[in-house]
Amino acid sequence: MMLDSIGCTSNVIYVDNDKKKIYVANAGDSRCTMGKSSKCVEMSIDHKPESEIEVERITKAGSTITEGRVDGNLNLTRSIGDLKYKHRDHLKPEEQAITANPDTYEFDITDDIDFIIMGCDGIWEKKSNEEMVEWVYAALKKHGWKAGDDPAGVDISRIVRDLLLESIAEDVKEAQGVGCDNMTCILILFKKQN
Repeated sequence: MMLDSIGCTSNVIYVDNDKKKIYVANAGDSRCTMGKSSKCVEMSIDHKPESEIEVERITKAGSTITEGRVDGNLNLTRSIGDLKYKHRDHLKPEEQAITANPDTYEFDITDDIDFIIMGCDGIWEKKSNEEMVEWVYAALKKHGWKAGDDPAGVDISRIVRDLLLESIAEDVKEAQGVGCDNMTCILILFKKQN
């Protein structure tokens, strides 16, 4: 395997309690979403070769999109690594076919935020953002949590484990790739400020 074809995505959250802000930086198809007052709030957008902004940068850099993949290979448009897509010396890093430059987002910390769930693309294959938020709310209720409760008594690791086990394909051949990707997940519960 060539080292210049290895890469990873990045989804980072910084919670600033002093400023009452949540900052998100995303490069690739890892994702985060928020459960707020029993509703889903999208916190990042996947970088895929269907986006007009991404397509414009990729084609200007001299690459093509074939069957939803950059140069017929990579199915995302931003990543750390994947250096074989970043070799055009006349282009700035943010102009390369694949760039590591993240999109950034800012959210206010409000008392109605219940949780944030973040993870790599493998956990999002079977559930939309809305379905994921509904699933987490149902799992929290199953474990006795309700909005406003102190999250200290919630077994977050068990909820994440159950999500990952549900997301894994039982039969790799039948799944045709769905539920076979790598899976990393973090669930952050918010304590209500009184």
